[in-house]
Amino acid sequence: MKNLNEELIALSSFFTTIIIISNIIAGKLINIGPFILTLSILIYPLSYTIANIISELYGVNITKYVIRIGFICSFFLVIISFITISLPPASIFKFNNAYKIVFGATPRIILASFLSYLSAQNTNLWIFNSLKIKNIYIRNIISMIFTQFIDSVVFIGIAFLGKYDFQILFNMILSQYLIKLLISISNSPLISISVKRMKKQLILEQ
Repeated sequence: MKNLNEELIALSSFFTTIIIISNIIAGKLINIGPFILTLSILIYPLSYTIANIISELYGVNITKYVIRIGFICSFFLVIISFITISLPPASIFKFNNAYKIVFGATPRIILASFLSYLSAQNTNLWIFNSLKIKNIYIRNIISMIFTQFIDSVVFIGIAFLGKYDFQILFNMILSQYLIKLLISISNSPLISISVKRMKKQLILEQ
């Protein structure tokens, strides 16, 4: 049982760390070829991989709890960010405007991030555990096809609708979806390997 708890703590901590880092770096847009992407795309898909590992090993209820903790930590980050940017800087601190840009995300983007997080993470959890397929690799791929679509549409739609024309929005949604899906699928072997290894080491309570 000690090993079980240690593994869960490690996975949960890694999951929450990815969520927090993704929220901090999401404000920067990058180009990968013709695609317009938020910088968080480089690590955020890994959160679904970790969530599916937790779900496979510890069950749906514990995974939902970890997802809620991730949301609470993200909300706490927002509160602290708003407090810090509202405090007057020291006279020798010359980078306050840059600090505000990095940590002063607009309420609309924050709302988009929260809603996409909750909708996509819970969709992934539901689909991954509803599929009657023993092969974890296949289950993850099927889940990601739907999950990454919801994630991309909800976040881009809420964050940028009205700011850019439809063609740019479509490009952003398609870019986010295809790249996230590719990264998530490439992470699928990690789920299979991790679950097999951990199941050999741990005594799981069903």
